[in-house]
Amino acid sequence: MKNLFNHICSQVDDAELYIKRDDIVSIDIKQGVVKAVDGKNVVGLSLRMNKDGKAGSAVSTSLEDKSIVERAIISSKYQTGDLFNFKNILSEPVVCFDDILVQKTPEELIDFGKSLNDRIEAIDDSITFAISVVRTISEISILNTAGLDDSYNKSQLTVSITTMSEAGFVQAAITESYSKFFEITDELLMDLIHKHQISENIFEVETDRMSVVFSGRAMGSLMTRLLAGVNGEFIAKGVSPLASKMGNKVASDVLSVTDEGRLSHGFQTMKFDDEGIPTQRTKIIENGVLKNFLVSVSTEEKLNYPATGNAQKKTMFSKEIEDQPAIDSTNFMIEPGVTSDDEIIKGIDYGIYVDSVMGTHTGNIPAGEYALNVGIGYLIKDGKLVGKVVDSMVSGNIYEDLFKVEAVGKKLELMNVVFYPMGYSPMVKFNDINVIGSK
Repeated sequence: MKNLFNHICSQVDDAELYIKRDDIVSIDIKQGVVKAVDGKNVVGLSLRMNKDGKAGSAVSTSLEDKSIVERAIISSKYQTGDLFNFKNILSEPVVCFDDILVQKTPEELIDFGKSLNDRIEAIDDSITFAISVVRTISEISILNTAGLDDSYNKSQLTVSITTMSEAGFVQAAITESYSKFFEITDELLMDLIHKHQISENIFEVETDRMSVVFSGRAMGSLMTRLLAGVNGEFIAKGVSPLASKMGNKVASDVLSVTDEGRLSHGFQTMKFDDEGIPTQRTKIIENGVLKNFLVSVSTEEKLNYPATGNAQKKTMFSKEIEDQPAIDSTNFMIEPGVTSDDEIIKGIDYGIYVDSVMGTHTGNIPAGEYALNVGIGYLIKDGKLVGKVVDSMVSGNIYEDLFKVEAVGKKLELMNVVFYPMGYSPMVKFNDINVIGSK
C-alpha cells in the first residue's frame, strides 16, 4: 500500500488513498434446505487527489495498479468542484470486531442457519419461510498527504428471516445486524410467527386521520428525511427546513435522536469515516430540541461546524468504492423510550401498525414530505394486532409529524431504508397521521 501511495505522491500535489478489503460469506436456506452458499473476497481502492489546482479521482481493485494515478489526473481535467481537503486527526479505537464471529467456519454458519430453521418449525411447521445469513470481515485503511496513516478491522453478521404466503407474497420479516455474533431470541421468533399467522386476516381501512405505529424497522422511511434535514450539504445550500432551527423545538418532547458512530458492536460502527475523520456520538435531537447537524470536511468551513465523521462512500442505492464520500448516517438511533411495546399497542382503539413501506426514496425528501405505500402493515383494534392491512398509504411531512410522536418503545430494531439499514429504532407511536385507504 505504501509503495503505491509513494508513487501517487510523486505525481500529484495532495492525495488520499482509501482501501477496503472484504471477505464475505452468504448463506440462503429455505425450509431447511441450503439453497446457496457464496463466498467472495473483494478489494477496492479509491484515490482522491489534487493536481495543478484541480481535483480528480479514480478506483481500482489492485495494489499493483499504478495506472490509478494516471486515471485520476485525467479525471481532474473534466471534473468540476472544490479541491479536496485532507486532514490528519487521531482516531480512538472502537468495538466493531468479534473474534467469535470471525472464527466461525462456513459450515458453522450453515449450522447456525439450520438451527434457526428448526426453531421456527418447532413453533409452527406449516409456515413457508427463508433465512439469510451473511458474515463480512473487513479491513479498512487510509493514507493521505496530511500525514494520516490509519486502519481498523471490522466484522458484521446480518440475519434475515422472511415468511411467505401460499401465493408467495411476504407476510412478515425481521432483520438483525451487529458487528458481533448474536442469537435470534425466542421472543423475536414468536413475534414474527404471530404476525405471519394473523396475516391470514385481511382488512381494508378507510381514508382518515388516525393513530399510526411505525415499527423500528419501518422508521427508516421517516428518518431518512430527518437525515436529509440535518445533512450539512443541504444546510449549506439552504434547502433544509432545519437550516435556521438550531436550538429550537423540532419534535415532541419524547423524541431523542443520535448518530452513534462509536456504538459498541453496532452494524455501522467505524473508527473513522471515509475521509479519515474520527467518528463520534452526535446528539441530533434531544427531547425534541435540535442540537447538531452532520458535517463533512467539505462543509465544515461553510457552516463553521467541525466535521462529525459522517462522510461515507454510500448512497441510498449503493455502497461502492467508486462513490464519492457524502454525508450519511453511521448508527442513526432513536433512543428507547419508557413505554413497552405492548403498552403502546394496548393503548390504541383503532389504528395501523406499519412494519415496512414502499416508496421511501420518492417525494421531496429534504423538505420532509412522504407518501408511502404500506408494504407490511397490521390493523390495530381494541389494543391488539388483528390482521393484515392491504391497499393503504400513509402520508405527511415529518417536520409536522415529529410533533405528533406520543410514545417511543423500549426495544430496538434494525432500521431499514431502501436496500440498506441505517441504524436502530424502537417502535414509535404517532397521533393523527393521514392514512389513505381503499374503503
